[in-house]
Amino acid sequence: MTGPEMITTERLILRPHRPDDLDGYALLWLPPTDGPPRVPVLDREGAWARLLRLVGHRAVFGFAPWLVTEAASGAILGEAGFARFERGIGPGFDEAAEAMWTLRPEHRGRGLAHEAMAAAVADFDGRSGAPRSVCMIEPDNAASLALATRLGYRRYGEALRHGRAIDLLERVVG
Repeated sequence: MTGPEMITTERLILRPHRPDDLDGYALLWLPPTDGPPRVPVLDREGAWARLLRLVGHRAVFGFAPWLVTEAASGAILGEAGFARFERGIGPGFDEAAEAMWTLRPEHRGRGLAHEAMAAAVADFDGRSGAPRSVCMIEPDNAASLALATRLGYRRYGEALRHGRAIDLLERVVG
């Protein structure tokens, strides 16, 4: 699967990760200042490893989460899209493309995650031919659960990941 070099929306540009994104990308993984962390917190080395993993992911699979940037400034706001993370959750999850999104805390609550994911879903559906995708969300993450529902994901199960309960959701195309 290969596709566009970028996706543009009204306020955003979704583009592949590049090694020179490290400084802005590392900021995405700092611990949040309000409430419990909803995404893994990474130091600079961990952010670098993740960035390179996603560059490689795109080369191997033809898709990977997009780096979400603000169209007006080019600032890195987050990432959104699909991946095959091989999380070890089990059949029905691991072999499907996994939807994922995260935004820096100061950019949440403005509809940017929906804007990014709606564009990523449309692109993925148009290119992949995959009949189904999945995502996992912690049960207390109301904002992400609402976004997943809006994108067409429905809960089909639950699992433990790193000792924490997660809801498993799926979106069936067609």
